[in-house]
Amino acid sequence: MISRRSVRIKTMQAIYAFERSEGTPVLHFETLLKKSINSVKEQYIFHLFLIREVANFVDKMAKIKASKYIRSEADKHFSTKLLSNIFINYLNHDKEFLDLTEMYHFQRHVNDDLIRKLYMQLSETELYQRYVQNPAEFEFEADKKIIKMLYEEVILNSEMVKSLFEEIWPTWEDDIAFVHSTVTEAIKKSKEELKLHLERANIMDKFQELMTFALELFKKTIDEKEKQIALYVPKLKNWEADRLAILDQIILRMALTEFTCFPSIPLKVSINEYLDISKEFSTPKSKDFINGVLDRLMKELKESGAIKKIGRGLINN
Repeated sequence: MISRRSVRIKTMQAIYAFERSEGTPVLHFETLLKKSINSVKEQYIFHLFLIREVANFVDKMAKIKASKYIRSEADKHFSTKLLSNIFINYLNHDKEFLDLTEMYHFQRHVNDDLIRKLYMQLSETELYQRYVQNPAEFEFEADKKIIKMLYEEVILNSEMVKSLFEEIWPTWEDDIAFVHSTVTEAIKKSKEELKLHLERANIMDKFQELMTFALELFKKTIDEKEKQIALYVPKLKNWEADRLAILDQIILRMALTEFTCFPSIPLKVSINEYLDISKEFSTPKSKDFINGVLDRLMKELKESGAIKKIGRGLINN
């Protein structure tokens, strides 16, 4: 499942964009935030779509070789075994998956040149050569192994594919861990039918929970801005508030929002998440600075009763 860390990053980016805009309604950025979170599912389906397109290129290659006036022995014995791969058959015939690829208009993002290059990379591997030379068909483990290799070693390692991801989803690297794990789960668990997993009730409920979390965090961080600034400014020893990096300010405010408005999230979890985010997105010194400010604020807010955590194990955390 998409992590809360990824959701926090997307929310931070939405807050930054809103506060750097001039007069654009907040609703516009809420809509963009929703779209950003929903894009994770879209990316997942697109990864499966690429797997299918590369495998189906075998059919085009077979027709090209069959149409040659003079065919070599290799042309005559060209293997189309990949087309009968169990997982590829699922992708080619599962209505739900096909409907999703149509809805997202994925075909407009790929061309024959990209797919051909990916297929050629696959066809030159030793594992693929052994796979097509093995006369046995409909072997679950062998079929899944070749698809997993196609995905992880060919598609995910392609610079052309990475550029394509960047073009469609600029923040795709924030989501790749979830997308990768979900694709491999689909490959592993699709035995008698394609298991998309994202449509399971508990997964969809989790997505909705994370969407609610993101929107509440976004809105409350914006609404409580002045109050939050008043809290952390006195803790800026030897540092003027207007010299504080914008992202550092937003990170501090988001952490304060979680401290005071999300009673089920442990304080240590919030602090650790935002320290990691600051290390990745802000200045080299931001992590230690933010850690010191949040530590002082946490103690002060706990003493004043402004922090009220509920649930087992959360009272002192």
